[in-house]
Amino acid sequence: MKILVTGGSGMVGKYIVDELLQHHHDVGVLDLVPPKQNNVAFHKIDMLVLADVEQAMQGYDAVIHTAGIPHPLNDPAERVFHVNVNGTFNVLESAARNGIKKVVFTSSESTLGFAFMNNRMVPEYIPIDEHHPMRPQDPYGLSKVIGEQICRTYSAKYGMQTICLREPWIWVPEPEQILFYKKLVSEYGDWYKNLWTYVHVYDVAIAHRLAVECELDSLHEIFFITAKENWTGRNSKELLAQFYPEVKTFADNFKGTSAIISHEKAKRILGYEPKYLVRDLLTETE
Repeated sequence: MKILVTGGSGMVGKYIVDELLQHHHDVGVLDLVPPKQNNVAFHKIDMLVLADVEQAMQGYDAVIHTAGIPHPLNDPAERVFHVNVNGTFNVLESAARNGIKKVVFTSSESTLGFAFMNNRMVPEYIPIDEHHPMRPQDPYGLSKVIGEQICRTYSAKYGMQTICLREPWIWVPEPEQILFYKKLVSEYGDWYKNLWTYVHVYDVAIAHRLAVECELDSLHEIFFITAKENWTGRNSKELLAQFYPEVKTFADNFKGTSAIISHEKAKRILGYEPKYLVRDLLTETE
């Protein structure tokens, strides 16, 4: 399959490209920065220029859209919203104009609203799944909610299959980041907003490949892509009791260090099964 990856030179995108190449796909990268791989086509394109994106997509069978600003902390709110929303519109519009029938969108668990909330919210039930309300209070989470709606709209209008993958904090096996993760684990109480939910970038890459390769009956689907555990190593119910005591509704099978956001739907439909654990990362430099 000939697949275009937007943002394929980025921190996450480069791992997605590697995964696709390892499974013998023909890969192109749309980015402003050249990819680290030599055996891919490179389109030096600003995704905010619709005509250029449309031209770059010619000849591709599918698109994985991972380009964008990854959180709301380092950029003005208007830039986060503008880049993520208009970039996603341009990708979907260009795919439609080129007759591309599948787009995989890198969404986020920030659609839920917890990670960057200003005013306190609590989960309605545990584990959280795709039916949980989305209540973002920040421009990044809002941009991902709108991005998912753009996907839904283009599926309805053009019969294009769109798959949105909601990933939490994506952890990468890079030395400077691993040192930071070790600090996070020891200071877990400061990170309650993110519900201690993460996913290894290798699992993220696999999930994107599964999504682009799959044949689904429905035109539009949304999946959470998470690790199987929380990243603290502590009992999840005890964490919730301490930081979210208002939560009273738990699934019967929720126990131990289980992730507070469930990937069960992705497991059932995509065949996604997370392979990597916190310890795989934290021992990377030892």
